[in-house]
Amino acid sequence: ATDVGAGNGSLAFNADGSYSFTPGANFDSLAAGESRDVTFSYTATDNAGGVSEPKTVTITVTGTNDAPVAVADTQATGENTVLSGQVPAATDIDGTIVGYDLSTDVGAGNGSLTFNADGSYSFTPGTDFDSLAAGESRDVTFSYTATDNDGGVSEPKTVTITVTGTNDAPVAVADTRTTGENSVLSGQVPAASDVDGTIAGYDLATDVGTGNGTLNFNADGSYTFTPG
Repeated sequence: ATDVGAGNGSLAFNADGSYSFTPGANFDSLAAGESRDVTFSYTATDNAGGVSEPKTVTITVTGTNDAPVAVADTQATGENTVLSGQVPAATDIDGTIVGYDLSTDVGAGNGSLTFNADGSYSFTPGTDFDSLAAGESRDVTFSYTATDNDGGVSEPKTVTITVTGTNDAPVAVADTRTTGENSVLSGQVPAASDVDGTIAGYDLATDVGTGNGTLNFNADGSYTFTPG
């Protein structure tokens, strides 16, 4: 005679009086233990075509806790720049979000992560990305969950951080040499290193100074010192 109505799930009613009621998503907003009634009415028909007065069936739908829904995110930072971030706000159709928890960390060799219960975090690349050339990038990920006021926990969601390299200066090496006062010294500076590139040449920064002999310094790092 009357169906359950829009927004109240769906009803399949059969001629033998059996029926199937599907709440669907129409009751997800009910908190755990909260309930709402839906009704439908029906009539019975006899073999002579007589029809009964309509009668009502009342279905009480009781809510269960729906887990919150967390959200994936993407962020970016430079290889030497600490990233301070906040996971996107999770949603909960029948409650409130009370906190966030780290599920999987960034992993060894991928910097370090500090994750807080309010969803804020700090990612420190450290020296793990110094090998990236300028403009080159590498992704690191961590996952987290959200928890609601009834203890429901969301599916883990992933935050992807793209770390982009900057040029790291090469590292030169100090050296000591000896020679006699009348002996010309031919030398080569120790090989410099560069974590994200190659050494293209060497330049003289300060000369030996007046009264300290003469120095010829070459772009390949070789030199000749003449005491004079």
